[in-house]
Amino acid sequence: MPEKILIIEDEEETIEFLKECLRLEGYDVIYSRNGRDGLQKTLKERPNLVLLDLGLPDTDGIEICKNIKQNTDTKTIPVIMLTCRSATDDKVTGLEAGADDYIVKPFEPHELIARIKAIFRRIEYYAPQENEVISKGGITLDVGKHKVQVDFSADIDLSPKEFQLLYLLMKNSGRVLEREYLLKTLWGYTEQTESRTLDVHIQRLRKKLTQQGDRLSQQLGERIVTIEGIGYKFVD
Repeated sequence: MPEKILIIEDEEETIEFLKECLRLEGYDVIYSRNGRDGLQKTLKERPNLVLLDLGLPDTDGIEICKNIKQNTDTKTIPVIMLTCRSATDDKVTGLEAGADDYIVKPFEPHELIARIKAIFRRIEYYAPQENEVISKGGITLDVGKHKVQVDFSADIDLSPKEFQLLYLLMKNSGRVLEREYLLKTLWGYTEQTESRTLDVHIQRLRKKLTQQGDRLSQQLGERIVTIEGIGYKFVD
């Protein structure tokens, strides 16, 4: 069964361009011309991936992305943002909203398809055991329940990408995971493609781990160690 891709875009010409590109690759394509309808279709259709324009007529694409990623029923759906904004700050804002990737208009069809396939490969590659539970350094990560707890009490609210990142770090506790490895595994591309993506997520993850307000808060933030010029590791 082909993957279903939802396009949330208001420009008719762009919609037709995307539909043609995606259907030539064998994807099932649906679309919406505004944010509110796009959210409804995301909930109803449960697409395998969303292509989201930032400049929608009724609401900003950033807010739509946040809604998708904060909803329990849709938060695992990958989102690729499409925008004319190329500034680094705009990219970081998109990633902080939970976007899985970011592509600037205009773009070539092969670039878009490559990004989509990279995300689908990564989803297939990233396959922890359903009932797997990892408990290290005062943090417990439950894959099946998609829950992270501190000392089996306070829950930490993580985005799907933050959860996956913490899983990889805890799974390989004490081992240095190279930047290139993390970027390829979780985002499907190398450091040269998007060097700040990993940094943004590490910063957000550390911040959430240090906001528990208990005696472990500072220690939790220090669980993720930067190995300068190489990558990161989790220490317990």
